Amino acid sequence: MSGAEIVALSKRHTMTEWSPQAAANPIPIDHAKGSWFWTPEGDKFLDFNSQLMCTNIGHGDERVLKAITDQAAKLAYANPFMATEPRARLGAKLAEICPGDIDAFFFTNGGAEAVENAFRIARLFTGRHKIAARYRSYHGGTSGALTATGDPRRWFTEPGMPGVFRIPDFHEFGADAPRPAAEVLAETEKILKFEGPHTVAAIIIETVVGTNGILIPPDGYMQGMREICDRYGILLIADEVMGGFGRTGKWFAVDHWGVVPDMITMAKGLTSA
Repeated sequence: MSGAEIVALSKRHTMTEWSPQAAANPIPIDHAKGSWFWTPEGDKFLDFNSQLMCTNIGHGDERVLKAITDQAAKLAYANPFMATEPRARLGAKLAEICPGDIDAFFFTNGGAEAVENAFRIARLFTGRHKIAARYRSYHGGTSGALTATGDPRRWFTEPGMPGVFRIPDFHEFGADAPRPAAEVLAETEKILKFEGPHTVAAIIIETVVGTNGILIPPDGYMQGMREICDRYGILLIADEVMGGFGRTGKWFAVDHWGVVPDMITMAKGLTSA
């Protein structure tokens, strides 16, 4: 099929995310290798986005292709109540690279589902029901994850999941630098006191903010958030779906500040799509 035929058929029968359907104009892709992809007509594009920030080791890596082919021939699917060598080895490897004592993992189908399950685990573990999330954040497109998302994409789904409230962002829109950590942390603690910290199960934060601007927290912010969570028995969830697996130069962005969260949500670079 030509690129035009692919686009026409796609627009007729499939829906495009985060776009008015009439305005969607997808790029037709035929094949990809390394950091490049091509249209059916041979036009070549440099994949600056790594698709959805997920093909961290590039397209068509021969090692990945061989592993997928070999595993599909051996065992294509096993339900989660069974134990398999790939799952066991992945859990052990993640335990090696995750910060601190994080050494147990629950596998899901993607980042939003990881966030949803982190909320459930936090509520079950603490017996509390509230989740605190920042403005200028993105945590996924499913119900709970989108409720926690702090940008306009959540508006059409509101009121969304009960129990979510906002804490301050560390970077004002249009500012050249983040706000002082002490100022943001003081506001955060004030809001927690108004909400009743004994009712708050978890705080979720994108360690480095992704789709809202690649915003890096000020010095002392991550350490201060860890201290606040410890003070009130609140779990700290680091959303590393976008920032994890080498994208910031370390396995996880949180490693830059020497902070150990209670949970890490991960996807994207975990499988390199």
